[in-house]
Amino acid sequence: MIASRITPRVVIFGLVAQLALWLAMTLPTSLGLMPRYYLTSWFFRTGGSCIGFALALALNLEVAAEYRNTRWLRVAWLALAANAGISIFRMIFEGPLPGLVLENYSTSPLRGLLQHLAIVPANLALLVGVIAMCQAYHQVGLGFEIERRDYAVMIGIAAVLTGLMTFREGLTEAQSPYLTSRYLQQSGLVLLALVSAVSVVLHRMAMQMGGGRLALALRVLTLYALSRSVLVLLGAVTMPLTGPVRSYFLVLAWQAVAWLPALAAAYRAQLTVNAAKELARLEQGRMAQAAAVAS
Repeated sequence: MIASRITPRVVIFGLVAQLALWLAMTLPTSLGLMPRYYLTSWFFRTGGSCIGFALALALNLEVAAEYRNTRWLRVAWLALAANAGISIFRMIFEGPLPGLVLENYSTSPLRGLLQHLAIVPANLALLVGVIAMCQAYHQVGLGFEIERRDYAVMIGIAAVLTGLMTFREGLTEAQSPYLTSRYLQQSGLVLLALVSAVSVVLHRMAMQMGGGRLALALRVLTLYALSRSVLVLLGAVTMPLTGPVRSYFLVLAWQAVAWLPALAAAYRAQLTVNAAKELARLEQGRMAQAAAVAS
């Protein structure tokens, strides 16, 4: 099982390692201690995030395989796998790799177009995933209820969407010559807001479940959705600002967010790993008891 090797601890180590390597490449440059290695820095940033999404893809597919006879949960984890897989292409389009074959790619509006051609289906897959998961746990009939504070959070998310549209001139594709890019970016934001709103319900379910790995996985998924909305808003609002503090914060935050899907999947997959270990332990005990009786 992949999950027996890719544990939450491994995912967290990968996240910390990526941030540390990126800082090690960029901080000395900002301080004037070494020349700027633009491509190397970008490869650390893009490559690490791709690894995070690749782990999420593998773990989500493994979890989905456990639900062959549970339709909604199978759909949920397959959709989360699709989100991770598509996000890998997004990271590639954002990075320097296409610039090796496309001249002036980093400053071309084509970069933004390709980026949002990946973001929109990725957000759609994430929306399908969280809706299917909510539907699956609702059908269990455990009496989940949405509280008033959840509605308040949903109103807050609507305010975030309003803010994003209000400050749309600060969005990356606001001045794109491609009309498709501008519409895709706004569509992606609407989908992201819907994901965030549904994630509030998912978080409420996690809280009513109490503790445990499954509840923790649902909370991390909620964090993944909400943090993306907040970071997009912060990026748009602070666009007029310049300086290393804003740049470093946003870059580090987005790199950390890329590992959250893998962390959520790892927490969920540990349920199966722990169950398999317990079955193996019981089987060993049974065999030892049978051997003792036979002797």
